[in-house]
Amino acid sequence: MVGARLPHRGVDYHELMADDIVVVVPAAHPWHGRAEITIEELRSEPLLIRERGSGTRAALERALADVRLDLGAFRVVGEMGSTQAIKQAVRANVGLSIVSRRAVNEECRSGLLWCLRIANLTIARSFYLATHKERSRSPLAEAFRAFVEAEAT
Repeated sequence: MVGARLPHRGVDYHELMADDIVVVVPAAHPWHGRAEITIEELRSEPLLIRERGSGTRAALERALADVRLDLGAFRVVGEMGSTQAIKQAVRANVGLSIVSRRAVNEECRSGLLWCLRIANLTIARSFYLATHKERSRSPLAEAFRAFVEAEAT
């Protein structure tokens, strides 16, 4: 499963599920309890982002370009290679982040983190099942593919 389609002729991508990208803050942050913030509010906060090439970052950069902004307009204090690392850093009050809602759903439900939308900015993306076009799958791999597709709906 991947969070972005890359231009590769040998790979088939099958969309599994849509996702939206949200701002995530620690439970004790002053924004806790709010449903949304403005881009201007976000620009003044320390921001943790995913590394280049991640689907989350690509979706964020596309959405910002739509409103004529880029990451240079923000106080980026860290770039991390995994959503798990970002969640831990946000919980430790290192900064805020912009991540997949699905990736932080449990933490937000349990109260460890809080999710917000950015007013007038839609950041959406999809998750895909990527398979090699020229390789056949084993029965086990095919069963896994069928399971993932059934669970994604």
